[in-house]
Amino acid sequence: MRLTDLMLTHATTRRLALKGLVGASVAVAGLRGAFGLARAQDAELKPANLRKPLTLFVGGLDSRQVGEPENSDVLMVVRVDVLAKTVRAVSIPRDLWLTIPGFGEDKITRAYDFGSKTQNGMFKPGAELVKATFAENFGLELDGVVLTTFGGFETIVDALGGVVINNPYEVADTEYPTLDYGYSSIYYPAGVQTLTGPDALILSRTRHQDGDGGRVMRQQIILRAMLERARDPEVAPLLPEIVKTHRKTVKTDMGPSKHLALALAAPDFTNENVAFTTIMDYVYESTAANGAYIYAGDVAQISGFMEGVLSGEIDDPSYYDVDGYAPAGVKPELPAGYVPLSSTGDATGDSIDDGTEDEADEGEIEPIDE
Repeated sequence: MRLTDLMLTHATTRRLALKGLVGASVAVAGLRGAFGLARAQDAELKPANLRKPLTLFVGGLDSRQVGEPENSDVLMVVRVDVLAKTVRAVSIPRDLWLTIPGFGEDKITRAYDFGSKTQNGMFKPGAELVKATFAENFGLELDGVVLTTFGGFETIVDALGGVVINNPYEVADTEYPTLDYGYSSIYYPAGVQTLTGPDALILSRTRHQDGDGGRVMRQQIILRAMLERARDPEVAPLLPEIVKTHRKTVKTDMGPSKHLALALAAPDFTNENVAFTTIMDYVYESTAANGAYIYAGDVAQISGFMEGVLSGEIDDPSYYDVDGYAPAGVKPELPAGYVPLSSTGDATGDSIDDGTEDEADEGEIEPIDE
């Protein structure tokens, strides 16, 4: 049975939509926006008037050792339309082969690192090269880049107290790549379960059993669960302090007024107006001239599909229409004695730092967007 068919089978049992679900990208950007809300009173920050949709790149960085390549392990393009109250996201496989401006042909996962390394690992040149890559290959102008690291992702999940998912089917991997470049065996049963930060990262990364399609599905299920957890009445009041403590685990080039605008708009979104899909039906496995495993495809065709989905002209429900949520009212039950990294309040050991101390966050208030 194809992965898509299995997902559609599970879709028949989908529960009622969860009020206020905004989607994976806004879960990350909105958390930073929560901090913006907390400080708005002091800074007299005013939200941007988002009369036009925002197109964002959301990624997770494989950033293990200082000086090593920082490849994007999770890649999504998301369009948020505050006026229409819609969020549409397209996932992209990390091994997609395309042109990176100034560096030639390579996997899309390399774009951020190539740019970042031109200025000693700084965030902004990496974000700019990501934007240039999307513009050159897909004709897509990005309004912002939002990134976190493996450790940052774990920290955010733990800071929320863990997340509850309803895993569509059991997942097993006897050669899961560990962060120290070794291997381990993992197993997660089907059904409702609590994920700690490390568990959430493992399920978001493993792909040996069911390929990139399965991995992307799990990433989106977990990110949805994170947002649901953040909206829990017991957790929501704690968000400003959580974000203030762990805000360096997420980096973005969006200014504070846009953060605030997204945070204020979040309660107006509903699950019916959030759509996830992927370009997996438009790529095929191949091998590059250097022998690397890649995904190849017609860039023009991918561009048309991507823009069609983001604009709402194409409705592609074939992926990720899966009930990945736990029953209403189910709370995370962390293992006995589990001490999350977030309990130390120290996430600076795995943060994204551009050496400017949050220049995009602490700069002047942006003008109202036209």
